[in-house]
Amino acid sequence: MNLLPVSGLTSDLRHPNGADELSLCEATGSAVSRSLTLLSRLSDRSDWSALTVTDFEVLLLQLREQVIGDVCDLGFSCPQCATRVEVSFRISDFLDGIGSRRPPGVEPVPGRSGWFRSEGVEFRLPTAGDQAAVEHSSDPLQALLERCIAPPLPPVRLRKRIERAMEALAPEVSRPLVGTCPGCDGTVSAPLHVARLVVSEFVRDAASLHDEVDLIARAYHWPEADILQLPRRRRRAYAERIRQAA
Repeated sequence: MNLLPVSGLTSDLRHPNGADELSLCEATGSAVSRSLTLLSRLSDRSDWSALTVTDFEVLLLQLREQVIGDVCDLGFSCPQCATRVEVSFRISDFLDGIGSRRPPGVEPVPGRSGWFRSEGVEFRLPTAGDQAAVEHSSDPLQALLERCIAPPLPPVRLRKRIERAMEALAPEVSRPLVGTCPGCDGTVSAPLHVARLVVSEFVRDAASLHDEVDLIARAYHWPEADILQLPRRRRRAYAERIRQAA
């Protein structure tokens, strides 16, 4: 059971079953919104949107590590020569060292849970709910600051200090990955958006779900709902056993 770095909450999620996978595959909306829906299905908690973005993204990566594995492989095209670049990283290494630190001069605001004050400006840390709310804004960063800094927004110099304080309290998890292009030997970087990565990998990993349900239903005459409630590994073990027997 892992502790989330900002809130200190435990990430006690159950593993998704077929019903959870199907719900994610059929859901619409942004990756953040779909991720929040998945988390609500995997726990009795209902306030995942109140997690800081840092805790939310750490939780998603921990879930991905437990369900699919520790190693992530990403592919993208080199912007210089268009060669396909493959970058791999371990989630455990990627999350190593991410922790919350309160900078000097930043203090909690009495009577306002989750709010801080620095140089007379009050602010709170962006949450997953905030992230979902501003995703389609023309300027998401500006919209996020307007939600999280007590109005009116301070001058740019002071605002930059508040942003640095936010970064210390809740470090960024979604950040670029750097690699070397095998075609031109140039250094390339690819943006990593944690929610998009985890949702796309879970959906891709569930690509065989319908075939597995169909195989098991034909072989054992179990209802779809019962098959979807099976743990993922057990469902796949049954499906593989049926394939081998055939």
